[in-house]
Amino acid sequence: MSPRRLTRKGQPGSQRKEAAVRASDPPIAESMADVLPMDIRVADRFTDNGFEWEVLSHPAALHGAKTLRARVRRPELPESERDFTWPAHIRVTIRRGQKLSEDI
Repeated sequence: MSPRRLTRKGQPGSQRKEAAVRASDPPIAESMADVLPMDIRVADRFTDNGFEWEVLSHPAALHGAKTLRARVRRPELPESERDFTWPAHIRVTIRRGQKLSEDI
């Protein structure tokens, strides 16, 4: 190894540039995520048409895995349980974290 390479690697300027790039990224809330439907988990929550929905089952693939279906319900209303489908290539914004509703 040449001494010149060693001195470049240890320069503090490169660390400052990396820190500036990381600082310029927009902050992302820890509980929010944009995921593909195949990555949705039980107890994840999402909003559709102004209502919050909670996922009850793992997504199942339909139509050659081009569509995914999961059982969902509104947290306050157990009678609102229904199937929900997503195209496999569309990202879904979900909230992941503690489960707020009680199992009935």
